[in-house]
This record gives sequence, C-alpha cells and structure tokens, in this order.
Amino acid sequence: MAIVKMKKFKLFIFDENRENLINKFQKFNYVHIDESDFDEDNFSEDDFTRPRSSEDLIDIDDKIKRSKEDIDLLLKFKDKENPIKAMKDGVSNISLEELTARAMTFPFEKIDGEIRNLVDKKDKNKSKIQNIDSKIAELKPWEDLSSSLKDLSKLGSVNIYTGTVSSNHEDDFEGEVIKNDLAYLERVSKDKNFNYYLMIVEKSIDEEIKVFMTSYGFTPINIKSDGKVKDTIGFYEKDKDLLFEKNNKIEDELRTYLKYLEDFKYSYEHYRNEKIKIMSERKFLKTTEVNLIEGYVPEDKLSDLEKEIQKVCKDNYYLRAEDPERDSKEVPILLKNNAFVSPFEIMTEMYSMPRYNEIDPTPFFAPFYFIFAGIMVGDFGYGILVFLATFFALKKFKLTDKKRRFFKFFNYLSISTIIFGLVFGSFFGGIIEFPSLIDPAEDSTLLVILSVILGGIHIFFGLGIKAYMNIRDGKPKDALYDVGFWYMAVLGAIGFILGKFLPQVAPYGKLLMIIMIIGMVGIVATGGRDEKSTGAKIGWGVYSLYGITSYLGDFVSYLRLMALVLSGSFLGLAINMIAGMLFESNILGKLFAIVIFVVFQLFNAFLSYLSAYVHTARLTYVEMFNKFYEGGGIPFKKMIENSDYFNID
Repeated sequence: MAIVKMKKFKLFIFDENRENLINKFQKFNYVHIDESDFDEDNFSEDDFTRPRSSEDLIDIDDKIKRSKEDIDLLLKFKDKENPIKAMKDGVSNISLEELTARAMTFPFEKIDGEIRNLVDKKDKNKSKIQNIDSKIAELKPWEDLSSSLKDLSKLGSVNIYTGTVSSNHEDDFEGEVIKNDLAYLERVSKDKNFNYYLMIVEKSIDEEIKVFMTSYGFTPINIKSDGKVKDTIGFYEKDKDLLFEKNNKIEDELRTYLKYLEDFKYSYEHYRNEKIKIMSERKFLKTTEVNLIEGYVPEDKLSDLEKEIQKVCKDNYYLRAEDPERDSKEVPILLKNNAFVSPFEIMTEMYSMPRYNEIDPTPFFAPFYFIFAGIMVGDFGYGILVFLATFFALKKFKLTDKKRRFFKFFNYLSISTIIFGLVFGSFFGGIIEFPSLIDPAEDSTLLVILSVILGGIHIFFGLGIKAYMNIRDGKPKDALYDVGFWYMAVLGAIGFILGKFLPQVAPYGKLLMIIMIIGMVGIVATGGRDEKSTGAKIGWGVYSLYGITSYLGDFVSYLRLMALVLSGSFLGLAINMIAGMLFESNILGKLFAIVIFVVFQLFNAFLSYLSAYVHTARLTYVEMFNKFYEGGGIPFKKMIENSDYFNID
C-alpha cells in the first residue's frame, strides 16, 4: 500500500530498432517516457534531432478528431438501447494486437471521405435553408400585399414607397398622410415595434412627402420580389421542402454507414494509442544511427523491460537504470493498494497525486472516508439499495476499469451506510422501526460529541502522519516542533476547558494547563525558527500560535456529520408521514402514497449519497490533507491509453 518504487533508465539503441521497440514498449505498457536532453558540455543541439516531427502529431490528431466525429455522427442514427441492457452488454475485452489489426484492415480514409462528402452536402443544404429562412423573414411582413410591386411601379405618374415607421408615431403619421388626396397609404402589417407601410405618391408632391416621411422616421425597405410577395414566399417554401427532402435522403444514406460504427471505434482507439507512440518518440534524442531513450519503469518490472528490449535489439543496446532522486518532482507516480483501498484512489487523483518523497495518503484517509460517508447517509434501506445496485452492476455488467472502480467505491460506502443505518435504527426514514444504539432525533447532543471526537481523531491522525514523515526523513526535531507542540497545546486546551465542566476531568486541570502552556511556548519559540533575526523568529512564532484558532473552525466542520444524518432522517420521516396520510384514504390515495414514497425516498437517497460524497471529500481535503499532504506529483503515463469503448489488454 504505497507509491510504487521507480527506476530511472537511460537506453541507447540503434535507430533501425526504434519502431519495433516502441511497439514492444506499448505492449509492455509500464513505461513512462521522459524527454531526453542533450549534454551541453560535450555536444551541441545540432548534433541531435527528434525522431518524429510535429507534422506527424498534427496528422494523427486529425485522424483522432475525424474518427470521433464519425462515431458521434453514427451514434445519432443508432436505435436507443435499454440502458440496463447496454450496461450489461458493456464493453468488450480486446488485445492491443487485435485492436491494431482491426483498425489497419478498415479502409478509414475511404469510408471517412464518403461520410464527409455526404455531411458537406447536407451542411450546404442547411446553409441554403438558412438563407431561404432569412429571405422569408424579410418578406413575411409584406405577405398581405395584394398587388405586385413590379406592376405598381409601371404606373408612370406615381412613386412607390415601402418601409417602416415606429409604432409610437403610427397615429400621427397615418393622420397626416390621409389629409393629402394625392397620396395613398396602406398599413400592410405591424409588429411590437414597427408598422409596415405601402405608399403610392403622386410625383408632383414627391419632394414634400419625402420631407414629411423623414420627419416621422420613415425607413425605406427594398422588397425583393418580382411578383406578389405571397407567391414569392410560396416559391421559397417549395425550395426549402426540396432541400429538406434532399437532406432526408442524405441521412438515409448516412444511416447505411452505421455498419461501420464499431470499425470507427477501433480506428479511434488505435489512433489514440498511435499518438502515445508518436509523443513518446518525440521525446527521444537521435543521431544518424543511435537513439537515446530516457524514462521510468516500476522497480519490480525492470527485468521484464530488459527482456522486451532484448527481444528486439538482441545484444545491441545499452541500458543503465538507477534509483531516482527521492526529492525530484519529475518522478512519475503510480499507486498500488489493496482491494479495499484501491477504489478510494479516485479521490486522491481528483485532488492531486503525491510527490515521490511523500506518502500515498489513500490508505490513511480511506477508513475515515468509509466511516464519515456512512454516518452522513445513515440509513439501512438506502445502504441496502445502493449495495444491491452496485453489486449487481459489478457482477453482471461489462464495465471499463474506470467505471468498475467507481462502482466499487460506492459499493463500499453502501456497506458503511448499512452499518450506521443499524446504529441509528433507520430504514427508509423509519418506515420500519427497529432498535437503535443512537437515535439521531433524540440523541443530538451525543451526535455532536461523536462528531467532534471523530473530527479530533481525524485531525490528529493527519498531524501524526506529518510527524512520521519528519522522523522518516531524519527530522525528529521538526516532528516535535510542528506536531508534538501542537498536540500538547490543542489537547491541553481541550482537556483544560473540559475540566471546567466535567468532574471526572477536573482533578487533572492543572496538569492539562501546564501541558497546554508548554505546547504554546514551544510553538512560539520554534514557529519562526527558519527566520534570521530574533524579532522575526518571535513574530512568526506568535503568528504560528495564532493558528490555534483555526482548529476551532476545523472541529466545527465535523458537525456536518450530525447535520447531514439529521437532515436525511427528517426528510425521510416527512416523506413517510405524507405517504402515510395519503395511504389511509381511498384507492387513488394509496396509489399516490406508493408513488410519493418510492420517488421521494429515491430522491432523498440520491441527495444523501451526493452530500456524503462531497462533504466527506471536503473534510478529507481541507481538514486532513492540509496537516501533512502537498501533492503535485506527475501521474505515471502508461503506453496504452484508457479506452472509451473497450478494455484493452
């Protein structure tokens, strides 16, 4: 249960073996390639090149992008599957060799080109439809024009105007036009902001009318229609229908390519793994004949790696492996834990991987996470529900490794929920009563005490890990200064305060006060020990002691254990009360009661688990990790990409 020990290696091979060796590396999988740097003292940058160019990477990225787009497109034409059946069918297991073989025999460029040609035609038709819609939108306000503007414009003694006037001026504008016998005005339509007008004006008063129109903000609009506007719109609608029909035929043709969906998945995963090889080779250094490869391999797999190298290079290679510097930030991190702890690694990865000189925090926070989440949900029924669901999924569904670990994670949390559901005597909010050790509704004070005690254990355990790390690194004084004095100050203060209220603790009050004072003096004396001047040492020491106030906030944070179990219990109880009242009425009421009970109890279970997941993570990251853990490690990058569609062996 720890960070996997690594070996840093340098490997010299002949360039002719590079392609076969990188294939071996990928099948071996447990190789993390690091970027090789040339020796500035003995060589210049011109003496070396990189085996692969950026153009290779651009090309493979393009293929990955296109294959994913093809998959997403074809999935739209696939009939919707029953989600349970889909998960049961799950993902198939496939070897890397099979994946490569399937991808290489599939004419990707040809089929992808045909699909893209069809998609381009469809997109052009869509663009035409959008253009037509835009033209129809322009003509819609003029749809009720009874005559063709082209015909009206043939009248030589008049000028024709079409345009808009703001709705605020419609009455004044229309009133003024009506006064003039040589002008005709027709309101064709109106909307929220504008009125749309047709004006026919005798040429003799044209200038006068133009001035008048300008004063009312008349905006001319050129109507693009040779005949009646309604007829033009009808022609456009027919053109749209034809384009829709063409696109429907294109979609029918695209649907025939659904048979290639699996092939595109093979291609997608193949190209993703090819990208790993290209990116790895871009980290090599190359002369005309020799390649330099640097990287990391787990210590227990070093001999296996050399055997793979020998299969390709025979004796024509030079391999040197050594322990990496313990404080190096470049060492990639691979975690290895037992069956219980391993699913909790997702929480470590979500926060940050440890550095090589740290410890894997997963085994240390996993038991606390298990307990805290169980307390927060605290219902036997919810626990059984999630346990059965996750157990069924793990046994019956073909899951990717990532999903399997996720289901195991919640399977373990459900076991904790079952345990604390029995402790609290809660079954779906109390639908069935059975004995409890702690009743959340009646024993809230006990829950507060329990929450604070668990919080104290959690916090001090984190500090204990920090002390262990200091002692392990040969810094026992730091363990005393940064942990021992804090233990004395905080525990002494807690005991001294409790002595004021608890007779059992009172006889030890003076001793506890002395321990507290020694701890505080020690913090002040050593909190600024890295500073140079005496004033700075004292100042930082006093500031360090001020940090004791943050422990109050830390302890209060653990009250969420009590708050969440109470909120879940009371909400479940309220649901049962509502369902119970309805169940006592007629048949319809009984049906509603069942629906309300099932739906809202499931919703409460979902909220309870979501809250437990989030708030337990918060207690882990904020209250525990800040006592000993920094993180920032580089994850070990294996040579086989985690697949979206298969389990690749």
